[in-house]
Amino acid sequence: MGIRYIAVLLLVILGLADTSIAQTMTSGNGDTGNTVVIHMDSRLAAITAKRHKNSPTGTISPGQGFRVQIYNGYDRKAAISTKVDFMRRYPSIPTYMTYISPQFRVKVGDFKTRVDAQKLNHELIQFYNPTMIVPDIIVINSIEEDE
Repeated sequence: MGIRYIAVLLLVILGLADTSIAQTMTSGNGDTGNTVVIHMDSRLAAITAKRHKNSPTGTISPGQGFRVQIYNGYDRKAAISTKVDFMRRYPSIPTYMTYISPQFRVKVGDFKTRVDAQKLNHELIQFYNPTMIVPDIIVINSIEEDE
């Protein structure tokens, strides 16, 4: 056990010493701060530049919004059936099923405004009854895809 500990400690020390050699501290000419120069392989720069060029910009984060609730009840099978039925009708709209004792709830969509949720709610009334718009924490996707 002691030999392994010493070997790991030696590897950590050598790793830290190796990375400190790759960085050079230089003082600026009259500047108030110091400059760190990092030397890296040119192939690494090419890979990261290509990755940043092709990656979309934006974020995916939680936020306040609205969803349309299409099921609220005690029957788990009915909740799953409602969820599956909705997913078949609207495959592009996200569906969420939760259980808050003793009820199952099926909510759909991620809408920033109540007006957007009302459009879907009006359409869903013919398939699911009752439906209602509920405030919820939604997934806000601001990623812009280049197409």
